[in-house]
This record gives sequence, C-alpha cells and structure tokens, in this order.
Amino acid sequence: MGEKTGIFNSARDIPRDNINRGYGHLPPEAVEDWASHEADLSKMYYSGLIPGVSHSAKDSARKQTIMDRICTTLVQRSNFGEAEIMRRLNQIEKYLEDPGLLHNFEFFDIPSSDFMLQFYFAVWDRRIAEVMGYLHNYGKDLQGVVRNVPEDDIWYQMSYFEGMNINEREKAQKIVDFIKQHGIANATSFGGGNIPERLYGLPADLKLTVFDDGQVSQMKELFPDPRQRSNINYIHERLSEAPKHQELLGTQQLVWMHGVSMYLNEKERHEMTGAILCGTALLRPNGYMKYDYLVWTESMRRVISTQCWPYDPKNPMVIFSNTSEAIMQGRATLSAVNAKLAGKAYMDAMSPEVTLVEPWGVTSVRFTVQKHV
Repeated sequence: MGEKTGIFNSARDIPRDNINRGYGHLPPEAVEDWASHEADLSKMYYSGLIPGVSHSAKDSARKQTIMDRICTTLVQRSNFGEAEIMRRLNQIEKYLEDPGLLHNFEFFDIPSSDFMLQFYFAVWDRRIAEVMGYLHNYGKDLQGVVRNVPEDDIWYQMSYFEGMNINEREKAQKIVDFIKQHGIANATSFGGGNIPERLYGLPADLKLTVFDDGQVSQMKELFPDPRQRSNINYIHERLSEAPKHQELLGTQQLVWMHGVSMYLNEKERHEMTGAILCGTALLRPNGYMKYDYLVWTESMRRVISTQCWPYDPKNPMVIFSNTSEAIMQGRATLSAVNAKLAGKAYMDAMSPEVTLVEPWGVTSVRFTVQKHV
C-alpha cells in the first residue's frame, strides 16, 4: 500500500532548467508520482476503502522513519518549545495515517525543509494568507523568520513545477504589470490576504485598500517601508461590506479579486454576482475589475485530497471541470450583474485569459471587465 508506482524516486530527481523563468514544464510522466498517486490514495483512505498506514508493518516503519526525522528537525532547527514540538508531532502523526500524505512526505522530502513543514502547519491551522505566501517562494523558516525560500531547498524545486504555485505567481505578476501599464493610482483588493503582489514590484505610491476578514500578517512585516505602508489601508471586513464605505464609492481605478470565487456560492446565493456588484460600486467610470475562476487539475485535486486544504463540506468549493465551463459561468454571472445594474452602469468583459501550465493544463480562467456609465 502506498509505494511509488512511476519513474521518479523523489521530486529532486527532476532536472530544473538553468534559465530561471519562474516555472518549468514537468515531464508528463511525472504527474503520477507528483500528484495522482497521492490524491488517489488519500481519497480511498478518507472514504474508508483502504486502511491507514499503521495497518501495515512495512508502512508503519516508513511512517516512523519520517516521524523520527521530523522530530530531529524540530528539536535542532526550530524555536518551538517542548509543548509545541509535541503538539506538532502528534498532529503530524495523525495526518500521516493517510498513505497519500506519507508518500508526499517521502517524495518531497518534507523533513528536510523548514518551509515544507511550516506550510503544512499553516494549512492545518487554516492560516490561508500565510499559506498563499509560500506559493510565491516566501515564508517562515522554523525560527519564525520570514524570508525568500533558498533555491537549494526542496520547496523551491517543488514550487518550480507545481501547477497551483505557478498559477498564483503568474496572476500576481499580471496584476502588477496591469497597474504599471495603466498608471493605476487607486486600487482595491478583495480577499487580498498578505498581498503577494507586493513581491512583484507593486508601486510604492499605489494607494491600495484591502478587504480581508481573515488572519493577516503585521503591516510592518508586509510593507517594511513606512512610506509605502502609509498608502495601504487594510479593512478587516468581508468584501460585501465594501459599498458601505462611502469614501471609496466611485473612486477606484482597479478592483481585483483572485482566489476568492472558489468560496462564493453563485448558484444558490448569487455570491459571485454580489461580489462583482461590490467591485462595480467602488469603481470610477472606465475602471477595471479582475477576478478568476479555478479549473480542476491533478495539482488541485492533490491539494484538496492529500494536503487537507481547509474548507466547509456543507459549502463545497467552486472549481470548474474545464475551461469552457468556467467561461460559460463567468459570462452568465456577468449577465446577472448587468441585469442588476439595470442601465445605471454596464460591465463590459474583455476576452477571458487562461493560465496554461504544462502538463497540468489550464489552472484558471481570468476575467477583466470594465465599468461604463
């Protein structure tokens, strides 16, 4: 149960290009080792179709090897107290009953990397804003120091090929490029978390408002420059509260909302329509709104099945089966938005953009709409 089935022994085996272009093309045959095998095992485990790791003496030994290495790592490299080390070891021991996660910890050599371990702790603690930072090769080591992930770390190797990480990096870079190309001076981010766009050259003089009711990092950590920090206004409220801020109405040149649509129930509660209407209220005439829809890939399936991405089973995440389905829903939602506006304004859609990451396929569909009055 749970042993490797493909051609690679470890994520380290896959050569990375010497040219640092931000991502690499994972060999198609590597996807089985990388994601599919793990996701299948995890799905069967959590469905009760296969037993946990401890059911097999061989797999129990594999698990104990990982646990011993993690214990050594936490004792030698972390600034955790004894109680915190024990809490984390107990937590990992429980999760590693999943044979899919055990494969993940072996294949990606999790015990070797501060950032791999801290990523999982953040996922299981539901610290989503912090989690998303790691996708940009930026996060906490085991001493709690926030820094860029070293290029010789296994996280950096994984992130170079991982579809979801590449998707997030491309979206953040595109936002920064758009702001610079269009001379945007006032912008708002819905659900912006720790603003990963800051890692891609976000202009220091941009007046940015962020609506996020989750746990975010200290402003001094996010924006060390006090001059830039003075231009950032975090409002710790749900994005639906945005139109209540009279000072923002009709003032923004750009509103963006990335990685949020998956949590908005459009079919039953029309939450995506409502979110776009909130953005429309903030935009000045000819202002732009950007948002995205996620598309299923093996990368995404592994994130949810094996890494135990936090979500509410009663309100499943909205992830589309294919590109066409996402585009159709996007157009239908925009039609609903314009119907609600009833001629007071009109949101005009540009051609949708897709993020294509080989060999994963399309990872997201991105919409840009412009407000006309």
